[in-house]
Amino acid sequence: MLELHAPVNRLRPNIVAVISLIALALAGCSPNAPSHLPNPVLLPAHAVGNAVSNATYNARRATVKSYVARNFAVLTQNIRTGGGDVLSKAYDLARVPTQRRPALTQMLAADPALSADVEALTVSLMVHGI
Repeated sequence: MLELHAPVNRLRPNIVAVISLIALALAGCSPNAPSHLPNPVLLPAHAVGNAVSNATYNARRATVKSYVARNFAVLTQNIRTGGGDVLSKAYDLARVPTQRRPALTQMLAADPALSADVEALTVSLMVHGI
């Protein structure tokens, strides 16, 4: 009879270790405590949401870049003079809030590197957009 219990007793440390690891893993996924681990059930939904968000952002950025490329000379002139219709349209496309526009125009005029070329100006507009 003692021989039947011997294999179970040898497995006991392994069983305790497995149960401990499972308990720690479940504690890391607690919905009530801060954790860096996302809920694995929601990962597919987050992936779809991020894909849609990235596609929307990339489309808006492409629109802004195209507009900046077509109107670059006028935009740089508007930046130097403190504003204009073409610059306002660029702000609208990049969704820069109205209250941030005067400060952004001053910053772009003060630092020519931010509007030195099409890519730099596009990045400057997109960073300040919402």
